[in-house]
Amino acid sequence: MLDAAPFMCRRARLIKGFTQQQFAEELDVDPATVSRWECGKLTPSPALFRRIREISRRAEPAHSDAYILSSPTMKYLCKLDDFSVPMLLSKGLLETLGVTLEEVLNNPDSLWREDGEGQRVNDFVQADPRWLGGEIAFFEAIHKASIPGETRWWHSIGAPIAESGAMLWEGVLDPTPSDFWIKLTSFSEIS
Repeated sequence: MLDAAPFMCRRARLIKGFTQQQFAEELDVDPATVSRWECGKLTPSPALFRRIREISRRAEPAHSDAYILSSPTMKYLCKLDDFSVPMLLSKGLLETLGVTLEEVLNNPDSLWREDGEGQRVNDFVQADPRWLGGEIAFFEAIHKASIPGETRWWHSIGAPIAESGAMLWEGVLDPTPSDFWIKLTSFSEIS
C-alpha cells in the first residue's frame, strides 16, 4: 500500500478550500502539524486520517470560488473531463502568467501553448476510466508548461471534485529540469 497521507491531507484541504491554518482549526491541531503532514514528515493519527479520508471522499463540492480566486498560490479549477476548459484561476497563478481572469476565460487556449505538456497530462488522465468514475483520489505530475517568455517545469497535483464536474489543480514551479512524469492514485491504493 502507498503511504499517500501527504497527498490525502492536501486533497482534503484543497477540497475544503482551506489554508493550512483553517484546516488545522477544523481538525483541532497545530498549523505546523498540517504542514508536516503535507510534507510527509509526520503521519496523522488513525482517527484523524479517517476524518481526512472522509473529507476527501465527501460528496458535496466544498471548495470556495472566493478562496481560489484570492489564493496567492497557483490554483486552477477546470472541467473534470477537459483540463483545457478553465473555470477559475487563483490570483497567484494569474500573476505568474501575467494575465487577467477575463483574458483566460475569453481565450482558454492562452493556457495551453504548444510548448507545454498540459494536453499530455489531460490525455493521460482522461484515458484512465477510473478518473471520471470517481475512483481516483488525485494525480501528481511533473510537466512543462509555459509562463510568459519561457517554458518551465511544474510539479502539480490534481484532485477531482466529481460532483461539480471540476478538477482542482495546484502547482509549483520546479527549479530542477526533469522528465515528464505522471501518476494517478486511486482511493483503493491509499493506506
